[in-house]
Amino acid sequence: MSSPAIGRVDRRKARTRAALIAAGQRILADRGTTEVAVQDITDEAGVGLGSFYNHFTTKSELFEAAVFDLLDAFAAGIDAARADVQDPAELVAIGIRSTCRLAATRPAVARVLVLTGPEFLVADRGLAPLASRDLRQGLASGRFTLARPALALAVVGGSVLAFLQMRLTADGSGSVTDADADLLAATLLTTLGLPAAEAAEIAHRPLPVLDPPPGPTPQGEPS
Repeated sequence: MSSPAIGRVDRRKARTRAALIAAGQRILADRGTTEVAVQDITDEAGVGLGSFYNHFTTKSELFEAAVFDLLDAFAAGIDAARADVQDPAELVAIGIRSTCRLAATRPAVARVLVLTGPEFLVADRGLAPLASRDLRQGLASGRFTLARPALALAVVGGSVLAFLQMRLTADGSGSVTDADADLLAATLLTTLGLPAAEAAEIAHRPLPVLDPPPGPTPQGEPS
């Protein structure tokens, strides 16, 4: 087979894999479950049933890839947007505030995070390594005093997931807002060891502009 032909095959395989992953993300967002048939996934992706097993061994493998692709891209976007920020406390605040805003800006993405979040708080990909790095820098620099990084990650990650669930449940009523996300960031910075006044100031600084996160975009949600 010639090189151009190999290139076309590779591109077709990549498109099929991407379609399956996107289908997995939409199913997670729309149905809130992984308990679906492989046929449901391939129908959603618009590919043949046999194509699934050319890329994934099990549904669990597909859904794990779907979540990690989403989290990796979102984490990279946060990291790029705050590249000029040096203070670990502000880095943590930006991560908290940006993630909390997903419930309003990309609720389908937020639903995926809520559904799968606890498992991925301890993963070596996605948001967890980014948050762990920021928290460790804060501890090493003396900005934070909560001594155990794993405990700090549990406090921050668990609180953000709870906030996302609360805002999604509010369903556009306006009872949970961006201001509440900023208040949560300030509260968590205080828990990590910052004085309350400084934590509040950091948590209300202008947020850097992030590229729109990738992921599922159900009908009616802006892309």
